[in-house]
Amino acid sequence: MNKVANIFSAQDVLLDLDVNSKLALFEAVGKLWEDHHVIAAGQVIKSLLEREQLGSTGLGQGVAIPHARIKGLTEPKAIFVRTKEPLDFDSPDTVPVSLFFVLLVPSGATEEHLLVLSEIVDLLADNKFRQHLKSCQKPDHVHELFLNGK
Repeated sequence: MNKVANIFSAQDVLLDLDVNSKLALFEAVGKLWEDHHVIAAGQVIKSLLEREQLGSTGLGQGVAIPHARIKGLTEPKAIFVRTKEPLDFDSPDTVPVSLFFVLLVPSGATEEHLLVLSEIVDLLADNKFRQHLKSCQKPDHVHELFLNGK
């Protein structure tokens, strides 16, 4: 199993989320983390917003990887979100984003964080993989895609 599939499950997938801003996206993600992983929603939202202030995590081609370090977290955790409508995310290519892989890592994480980010970027850079993500109808199908890779 690849590193990415190890850090989230089908319960960590939100499909066709109806939000209209970064803040609304991060609030939905924070609520899911609080409900499923006992990580305070406020801490998640604040950390993700602070990271976005440093520069957009939008990669281009309709993809973003919002990420943040969380004090007290012992291992990387992730949530995949596909929004109902694309959001302006200040991506370099100015294409609005509908595919979000939101990553939280321990505050001391370095090499592992970079390896996971690299793997996510590699998967999401593949057009065929992105098209499959856009057509998935069930959270377990999304997780299976990440599990199997390209």
